[in-house]
Amino acid sequence: MLIESSPTGLTVHTPAKVNLFLNVIGKRPDGYHDLETVMLAVGLFDTLTFEILDRRDIELSCDLSALSDSPTTDAPVLSSGDDNLVVKAARLIQSEANVSAGARIGLLKRIPMQAGLGGGSSDAAATLVALNRLWNAGLSTQRLHELAARLGSDVNFFLDSPDLAICRGRGERIEARPLTQPMWLVLVKPAGGLSTRDVFQEWARTGTTSPLDCDRVIDAINDSDSSGLPHVLWNSLEAPARQLSPEIQATLGRLRACHRGGLLMSGSGPCCFAVCGSREEAETLAGRLSGTGMVAVVEGGGLAGGRRSC
Repeated sequence: MLIESSPTGLTVHTPAKVNLFLNVIGKRPDGYHDLETVMLAVGLFDTLTFEILDRRDIELSCDLSALSDSPTTDAPVLSSGDDNLVVKAARLIQSEANVSAGARIGLLKRIPMQAGLGGGSSDAAATLVALNRLWNAGLSTQRLHELAARLGSDVNFFLDSPDLAICRGRGERIEARPLTQPMWLVLVKPAGGLSTRDVFQEWARTGTTSPLDCDRVIDAINDSDSSGLPHVLWNSLEAPARQLSPEIQATLGRLRACHRGGLLMSGSGPCCFAVCGSREEAETLAGRLSGTGMVAVVEGGGLAGGRRSC
């Protein structure tokens, strides 16, 4: 994430992610699932602004204007109340650090919601980092990670701000890995969203897992010719999500008809992506996919180009 000081507070640009490998190992006694995943930050950013209030209120305003796929698309809805992860993160750090101040937070959404791109988790991580700094709360990185794990499985990844990482457990155990070469992807999000709970419940009917391990995926990502990458991309949740959403099936089919490289659904969907060999290839593919919901060309390792400060 990139943090900038402003005359009134802080501005944070925080990225999306894709899962290049997501293996669901099984359900845990606490109701969560054990995962092994390779997560890649990508250059699609939400922007949050933070100002101190002299009372303990947390005021959140959300700008969703950038999320409309077309003039005829119904405007997306995002609560600005206590059920929003940004508000939950602010309340959590306020309570844990016994902060007497509050915050006015503005959120400009560019990362689609309920898409498998981690936008809500990214926003929550940005909130923890920014308010720890703005409020002079003094919480250590380790303590912030403990709070992040209480908020959601992907929050820890964004808190660390790596370009590429292996995440295990519920996703909260992070092993940053180097990204040694540029990556370009085309994101395609069909209309609608999916409930993560519903996708995991559908997965439980089949329990499909991969025999591959994350290190093999990292090797394929950083291989100079990337020829092995399409063969190691995996998402245990893709088949269950296709059962719940014909739009995902159609999106992957259209991608497959236009692209001979690696394709996958990210997270619990419905956003899908294609891995391309160059920016030019990605832009050409994106042009052929216009009219397929949201289509975006992004750089993999989206924190690399100077957009890093935590």
